Amino acid sequence: MSNAPSTKGLATMVVVVALGGALGTLLRDLSLRLESTAWYGAAIGGHGWASRVPWILMLINLVGVYLATVALRGPLARRDAVDLTRLLIITGFFGGFTSYSSLYVAVGSLWHTSIPGALLLITAAVASGVAVAWLGARNGPE
Repeated sequence: MSNAPSTKGLATMVVVVALGGALGTLLRDLSLRLESTAWYGAAIGGHGWASRVPWILMLINLVGVYLATVALRGPLARRDAVDLTRLLIITGFFGGFTSYSSLYVAVGSLWHTSIPGALLLITAAVASGVAVAWLGARNGPE
């Protein structure tokens, strides 16, 4: 007997992931609009390689990794990978909210301005992602 979900179950899982992803992506898009505000421009400045770093996206990714890790360590710890709640929150919402791929597109753009800056961004993104995941696992409920 196969453990594969039925066609109806698979369709439900796809809809749940899509719904979570749409909500996460919407929140990410709204958050990224902070980059066009006057205070953000004044704080970051408009010159040098650091002004080309997507700082808001870095923050979004770190918050998403931390909260997803806390959820997986806590209320979702004993749920199966195909549990609808876990699919909605982790795969859907946090999958849509975070975007390491967009961050690495920015690295490609930064590479043409400052190779050391691009390498620093890559290192910082990976190291900080691992660090907040560790903190989330450590601080999440057991």
